Amino acid sequence: MAVKILSYQYYVIFGFTSINASMILTSNNRACEMLDGIKKELLDSKIPFTNNEIHLKALSTYHTDYESSLPPLLEEDYNKYQFAKALFQMRQFDRIGDVLGDSKSPKLYFLRLYAKYLSGEKRKEELTQDILSAKEDNTAESPELNSICEELSEDYEKDKLDAFALYLYGVVLKKRKSNLKAATVLLKSIQAYEYNWSAWLELASLIENKKMFSDIQTLLDRIMRGSIMKRLFLAKLCIHLYQPSEIFQGIMIPLLCHFPSSAYILSQFALLFYDKMVRGVMGFPSFFLEKLEYNESLQFFEELRKLHPSRLEDMDIYSNLLHLRMDRNRLCILALECDRIDRYTPEACCVKGEIPESIEYFRRALKLNRSYLLAWILLGHDYIELKDTSVAIECYRRAISIDDRDYRAWYGLGQAFEVRKLCNEAIYCYQKATDFRPRDPRMWRVLASCYEALGREMDNDYCTRNAIICDNASDNTATLQLGKIFQEMGKIHVAIPYYHAFWEKANKIGTITDELAEISVTLAENAINENRLSEAKEYASTALNARHPHHERARELLDRISLPEKKKDTF
Repeated sequence: MAVKILSYQYYVIFGFTSINASMILTSNNRACEMLDGIKKELLDSKIPFTNNEIHLKALSTYHTDYESSLPPLLEEDYNKYQFAKALFQMRQFDRIGDVLGDSKSPKLYFLRLYAKYLSGEKRKEELTQDILSAKEDNTAESPELNSICEELSEDYEKDKLDAFALYLYGVVLKKRKSNLKAATVLLKSIQAYEYNWSAWLELASLIENKKMFSDIQTLLDRIMRGSIMKRLFLAKLCIHLYQPSEIFQGIMIPLLCHFPSSAYILSQFALLFYDKMVRGVMGFPSFFLEKLEYNESLQFFEELRKLHPSRLEDMDIYSNLLHLRMDRNRLCILALECDRIDRYTPEACCVKGEIPESIEYFRRALKLNRSYLLAWILLGHDYIELKDTSVAIECYRRAISIDDRDYRAWYGLGQAFEVRKLCNEAIYCYQKATDFRPRDPRMWRVLASCYEALGREMDNDYCTRNAIICDNASDNTATLQLGKIFQEMGKIHVAIPYYHAFWEKANKIGTITDELAEISVTLAENAINENRLSEAKEYASTALNARHPHHERARELLDRISLPEKKKDTF
């Protein structure tokens, strides 16, 4: 894996150079963020990076492997390209087309059409600024979409599109609801150049269920063996499709060893456990939530805040977590800090939406980003609490139109219909939510409640039994996995309490598994190092009846513990 990480580091530097040249800012940010999180031992600290002939190629925009595969630019084209990039950075998208003309050089071609696409999206946004008002045109489309699609389609048939033009064509096809062709084109883009994270994100939005996840995983394992970008992509899909956490951790834990301070990887673990908290009740209206206990997600968010205190990404999720925990003090501090960093971002507005006057801030967040899923869901929750179910239903429907895989939106929509005594409509929404969260007892309970109201006793009994089964399900595995994650990060002091909780619960069952024996040995070693010998003896004794090599290791630890005791008795 270390060799693959070094290869990844080399190519991500290449990737950053190419992506930076193509002005795709999301991919640019992610590439830099991953580079910043690489384990220090893997970096060359002896030779200055920018004065090393080996690295000069990676630092030159026009000499990376991908860039070298493209036709070279003439001096006139180079000058026009630099001018167009400057205009792009100033967001003067319409001028870029005037400067670049009809050039078919891949770099100029992509930048011209990408600028035209963003210009059209900007005009569309201007037509939809009045959130949930009579003036809002929710059906507005980009006026540039058709002309861009026609040009890209013609060149696609002639096989003239490079990786970035293929990415743009995939985006346009997705906008036009041609999802199957969009997925094919995006996959071609990724095969041509795998470090464009934006292409992966667009492809992820087209994977709708677990069957599609299995199919794309099988395909990528065959054509992109050993790709770290593939791992990041599959891990993100695991969260969005509510896959078992074991699958996610099997993908991400090997990366965590080499990127221990990566903001992105830490955030994904935070989101994973946030989604699992209290069996999946994140983001629900406060009027039916019970008081929440401390949960694992908070650990990752706190670590993320400590390493990257000015990072606003995912702080909206963190604020919702604090809101659910009713931690008003930390929530207010977070809101003030986000406001200080940049008050005019959707994330900052959403964080402030967790405090009084929330509706105003959620609306402001949506003006800044109309596709802000969490803001639509939380705005719907607020209108539910105000008993304004008509507006709440519209908010949840907007959220579903953005991502119809999000169970929170379906659950909220079901709540709104249930408040209006529309039980059949509520059942449909709750069933959709249950499809995504089959192990969440709350989903089965609300379904049972609706069936009871309709007098459907058999369905009511079935859902009630499922709710009880889900309630009784033990999830000691998650505690063990969390401990292992922190141990891999080098934070054994954080892992120990989770290991102890696992050890206590597993001991009550009475079966000595390999996992219990391994954890017992780890706990015993830690207790010996801290001179807590009686506890160490208890931990080590648990592993005595285990299989090789845990039995032998436990015996060695018990011998170490007995030496100080014998000396003490002799004295």
